Amino acid sequence: MRLAATLRRCAVTAVAATAAVLVAASPAAAVPPVTPVFGTTIDAYAAYDPQNTCDPVAKPGVLGFRELALRTYPTTGDSGIVRSCADGEVTEHKEGRAWDWTINAASGADHARADEFLAWLLATDAHGNRHANARRLGVMYIIFDGRIWGSYQAADGWRTYTGSNPHTDHVHFSFSRAGASKQTTWWTQADQPAPWPRTERGSTGTDVRVLQHLLNAAGQSVTVDGEFGPATETAVRAFQSARGATPDGIVGMVTWSKLLRQVQRGDQGSAVRAAQVALNATGANLTVDGVFGAATQAAVASFQSTHDRPANGVVDPTVWQLLIAGT
Repeated sequence: MRLAATLRRCAVTAVAATAAVLVAASPAAAVPPVTPVFGTTIDAYAAYDPQNTCDPVAKPGVLGFRELALRTYPTTGDSGIVRSCADGEVTEHKEGRAWDWTINAASGADHARADEFLAWLLATDAHGNRHANARRLGVMYIIFDGRIWGSYQAADGWRTYTGSNPHTDHVHFSFSRAGASKQTTWWTQADQPAPWPRTERGSTGTDVRVLQHLLNAAGQSVTVDGEFGPATETAVRAFQSARGATPDGIVGMVTWSKLLRQVQRGDQGSAVRAAQVALNATGANLTVDGVFGAATQAAVASFQSTHDRPANGVVDPTVWQLLIAGT
């Protein structure tokens, strides 16, 4: 990606585009990454600080960000971090603080993945901080499909990008020096909710029942008996293969996070049953009927309050992680 010279010679026209215009992810898309628990302190918006040295070594924050995106969306690709210093253009790739995420804007599924991830980056957090994850990761600017978002012009939202490369085959991310060096709060102040359990052949108990309900929500057909036997292992392998994960039949962080579906008041089905089973393991006394009604909402809100989360009654990825780790 070559940006600095392009920015100087190309007018960038502001348009009324915000996270609301991001296309909603299809049901087949993965949920966004689990957001660690943070306090109210957050990084300032990154200023525009273009490449001015030659240091083509991938920086740790960029490597970590790449791993986060590819772990969440394993069917997407990596178009690289570093570029040769022999290239005459100014680009943060030469300092190892930019990454190009291979995404085909012409593909509906790919575009949905990108939209989902970008919406997650730019969402307002529980403390009211706008663009929270982008700021915590030190994202300086993003270019994709003819649009640009810059932390240094965050109030303008997404703007039309008029550079020579419309970025329809990848999403470009450039990072502040602090973000690239893992000196932002994502890396220094994150409090991961809880470790994911390792669930595999021979496992028994509540986490297996939760797993079996989530597998059924994902289109598998498993008897919910709390026993991780051959049928459950086969279903896990089938799910992993369909989602681009290693089909080893073992449910760890990657597979758990791909199984999760956000559920809230009014939802019905196996994912709600999974949440109800997990909530009952924490002391709730819910009927496991797959209907997310007032009682389930109240149980979720109570659980969230206990764990210092906003008590909105929504089972989001972080609440799922806390629930599953406690089963």
